[in-house]
Amino acid sequence: MALLWAMAAAGLTYAIGMVAVTPGVVDRFRDTAGASDAADGFVAVLWLIAALALVLSLLVTALFVVLGIALRRGSRLGRGVTLGVSVLGVLTGCGTLAVLAAQRAGDPVPGTLSDALNAAYPDGWIVLNVIVAAAQVVAYLVVGVLVLVSPRDFFGNSVSPEWANPQTKPFVTGGSEPDQFSDPAVSPKSTSNLEDEFWSRPHE
Repeated sequence: MALLWAMAAAGLTYAIGMVAVTPGVVDRFRDTAGASDAADGFVAVLWLIAALALVLSLLVTALFVVLGIALRRGSRLGRGVTLGVSVLGVLTGCGTLAVLAAQRAGDPVPGTLSDALNAAYPDGWIVLNVIVAAAQVVAYLVVGVLVLVSPRDFFGNSVSPEWANPQTKPFVTGGSEPDQFSDPAVSPKSTSNLEDEFWSRPHE
């Protein structure tokens, strides 16, 4: 489906953007937080999140491309996997929204590493994450509903009736010709003609 492919492209674009902004975030964070083991731990987590986001987005893109092709072909397995992925995507998006809401619930204490990390991100980055998570939830819900309301007859890889039911009776062309399993018909002997019999005998 086109919606799955659009979601895959959007997720891959977001992951690439996250990797692109991470070096600037790390530099600004180090300038504010200074050098310490705790700061190094935050930096390692930032790079780990960016790398995981990129790898997962690549895997999801490949999965969505395959699922889109399977859905267009009416695969029952593709339908089931798509429904499972949709449920997982909705749960993941809701979890992301809950984490972001918890982070924005209270202002970080000035001078702490959390405050330095929040200040290191570009303006509007948190708002962008909220929009992406909400769009993810809506998109997965739409995909799940579309798959559920699709006609069940479309899925199942049904075989054409001619090949599904093997032919047990001989093939008959309509009565004018013998079937392929019968013995060949013996042509009747031609009746003797009196005139031919007369000319075939020697003259007496």
